[in-house]
Amino acid sequence: MPPVIDEVLAGLDAVDPGVTDRATATLAELRDRVEAQCAVAVELLDGNGVGSVLRVPKGRLADLQQCERLAVARHDRPDDGPPGPAALRGVALDRFVLLEVTRGPIADPVDELLSVLDVQGELDTCDQVVASVAADPHVVDDLAGAAAAWRGVPDEWWPRLQSAATAQFADGRVVCSGRLDVELGGVLCDLPGVVVEVKSGAPRASHIEEVALYALLVGWRDGLAPALVARWYPNEPVAVMPVDAGLLASAANRLADAVEQWAQLSVGRAPRESPGSWCRWCPDAAVCPSVAGALVDDAAADDDDEVEWEPPDDGAEP
Repeated sequence: MPPVIDEVLAGLDAVDPGVTDRATATLAELRDRVEAQCAVAVELLDGNGVGSVLRVPKGRLADLQQCERLAVARHDRPDDGPPGPAALRGVALDRFVLLEVTRGPIADPVDELLSVLDVQGELDTCDQVVASVAADPHVVDDLAGAAAAWRGVPDEWWPRLQSAATAQFADGRVVCSGRLDVELGGVLCDLPGVVVEVKSGAPRASHIEEVALYALLVGWRDGLAPALVARWYPNEPVAVMPVDAGLLASAANRLADAVEQWAQLSVGRAPRESPGSWCRWCPDAAVCPSVAGALVDDAAADDDDEVEWEPPDDGAEP
């Protein structure tokens, strides 16, 4: 496969700067639209004696779109321990990309993965890596090899790994946050902005929604929409997508809907159940009446598919 940076640059060559300019021009209107929904949500909270901050990080927004009961269960009983085997591969791949971009070739995948996790304070995840390696010494070797595609990103593109993007509304009473796997370019280096999501599992339609939300958050943060969002899967061509006004509008609409949902759930509305593959990692799986059929239907699911796993605050503080 060609280096990731070559594919990103090829994608940028096809972007009409006018499309980016028009997308940027919609940012203020989209923010006003979400702000109006957030004001309604805060009124609902206050009217029911709930005075807390309403948080809709990227992970919670994704949960809400899949199943409201999943979102509530993960909020009530957040999994702040180590990730499971499939999610661990996603964590490992993120760190291997970080190492390739910032330090160069990976000589010993396990030792270097443990080193970066230790520095980041993820000691439970270190224990999970050690346990996985004891069962299979080469469990992450393929991911380290695939991450070599990230070598050679020029310094002038100012690569940032695991950077935060946060938007606050209603005087800080509503917060949406996300942590971006890779950012390139952007306002501080006078090059087109690019956001890349790193995924270890199979492509899913929801991944497009994730990068659309990132484009919106980055646009609000920087006052300039990124030119391109992309998804990178090991040993696959980079999936690039120009950021246009429609992409940002769809992300803003999903965010506004999620704020409304989470506000209603926060004041006591019973969550709706929407069974699917996510039942496999739902804290309520043992007691939810809808889960049995979903797990039967999902029996042939790929266990190596990446499971969403991140800290409850999505790694980004307001």
